[in-house]
Amino acid sequence: MIIFLFLFLVSLFLVNLLVPLSIRVAKMIGAVDVPAKRKVHATPIPRLGGLAIILSVTTSLLLGSLLSQPIRDMVHTSFTGMLLGSLVIIAIGLWDDSRNANPFLKLGCQVVAASIAVSMGVQFEVASNPFVEIMRDYFDLGVLGFPLSVLWIVGLTNAMNLIDGLDGLASGIALLTSVTLFLISLNNDAGYVTYLYIVLAGATLGFLRHNRYPAKVFLGDTGSMFLGFSLGCLSTTGFQKSFTLSSLIIPVLIFGIPIFDSATALTRRYLKKTSFATPDREHLHHRLLDLGFSQRQTVLLLYFVTVLFGIIAFAFTVQLNEYAAVITVLIGVIGGMLAKELHLFGERPREVEREYVHEDAQATLFKE
Repeated sequence: MIIFLFLFLVSLFLVNLLVPLSIRVAKMIGAVDVPAKRKVHATPIPRLGGLAIILSVTTSLLLGSLLSQPIRDMVHTSFTGMLLGSLVIIAIGLWDDSRNANPFLKLGCQVVAASIAVSMGVQFEVASNPFVEIMRDYFDLGVLGFPLSVLWIVGLTNAMNLIDGLDGLASGIALLTSVTLFLISLNNDAGYVTYLYIVLAGATLGFLRHNRYPAKVFLGDTGSMFLGFSLGCLSTTGFQKSFTLSSLIIPVLIFGIPIFDSATALTRRYLKKTSFATPDREHLHHRLLDLGFSQRQTVLLLYFVTVLFGIIAFAFTVQLNEYAAVITVLIGVIGGMLAKELHLFGERPREVEREYVHEDAQATLFKE
């Protein structure tokens, strides 16, 4: 546990040290979010805070490798694939934050990055059968493992990017999901991913000091895509160590809020016959703002739901295995009903049309 505490504290300290540097770099290269009609902030805000998280995570792992052999051994695992894929994500993120990249180019880069990681071992290989009483009954995904893994990683990369619509929302959800995955991985002896989860938790917690409302710096596409890509890769790898529950169910539940928002956004744009790249003001957090919640209250409410999903997911791994599929389906049904009531599929009432869009409205293919 000492090495976990060390990694957490070092990443927490470093990100606070590096945020001022990321702000200066953002101003130098023009990665600044300027106030506009569709944005809520009144002053220019640097949007390269993700760079501080990336450097913090990298430096923490390098320092940790000096103390821990398992961390040094990560270079011989699928971590290498995740690292190489991350370089592609970081490159396109930096370009987009400073020059506004074409959304389809960004999607293509995300697919390339995910394919690199999956081809080097970061993928779903097996899944347990959630409809049998003994949850250790599992099956090999075979050739489906590659496309499912790429789809999951690309989807989560965009989902985290899309949910980054209010101060502290995406970074806070990344923190809570990292902590949940750390506890699950620790309980199931999931290997090297446990170290990465705790480093991400420390970095995102430290970053929240600067990113919570009112934000001094934004994650930017560099940060939100890096977090989504990293968590997507790690979640495909970590659950292959245990067959106590379907490896395809727990990650979906843990990332319930970003996935829910992405799914409703895609459905809404399909029903409206608009391009998936067309931004709108009809996401979950916008609907909550329309109901009268403040930015801070909206973010805290979505934090609470994320924690609740995390508790349920952890419970699945220890004693509620036989009810996993049923409970997950029920949550999905309730989510669908909620989406309809909040008009997340479209038909936005005119009287609640308000300007609530935050930071980089151009974002990725699925983000506003």
